[in-house]
Amino acid sequence: MELYCRCVDIFDKKIMDDFAIEHKKCGEKYMAGDCSLILKKGYQQINDFYKWYRLVRNLDLEINLKKGQVGCSCFVVLNKENDDLIGIFDIRHSLDYKDGTVFGHIGIDIRPRERGKGFYKEILKLAFDKAKEFNIKPVVISCEYDNIKSYKGIVHVFGDYKEMVLVDGNYFYVFEKDY
Repeated sequence: MELYCRCVDIFDKKIMDDFAIEHKKCGEKYMAGDCSLILKKGYQQINDFYKWYRLVRNLDLEINLKKGQVGCSCFVVLNKENDDLIGIFDIRHSLDYKDGTVFGHIGIDIRPRERGKGFYKEILKLAFDKAKEFNIKPVVISCEYDNIKSYKGIVHVFGDYKEMVLVDGNYFYVFEKDY
């Protein structure tokens, strides 16, 4: 199955709502890749697609940024065959936010029913290519110490981790890759 990505747009309400509902049904309170690291609240907490979309659009355009915020762009990842949503990711335009040097430039979330099918590496490659379009150099990404699936996917694309860092009681592997 071939994937492609595009910026989230005003017509994505249904697919984003379905994505959030699926997470909730799996007992997941939070999503990644929805600019929540920069907004300090995620799609599920905002609970209104159009309000969330306006906030994300402002981050993407880097307008009305609040103190501690950086530009951030959100992308949907779709199956080319039928345009089904597989996952989302965000690209943080810089690391000038709280713990940015640890959390990095990329956040990824895969739809719960699509996990374990090998999509993570392909989505990470799409995200890395988008980071290049933003002229981000080097690209930084991390995962929590116990997130073995993400760790393996990141190692596949980025190689070995650069360092392990403790943030708020959790250890993170931090990876860095240049192009």
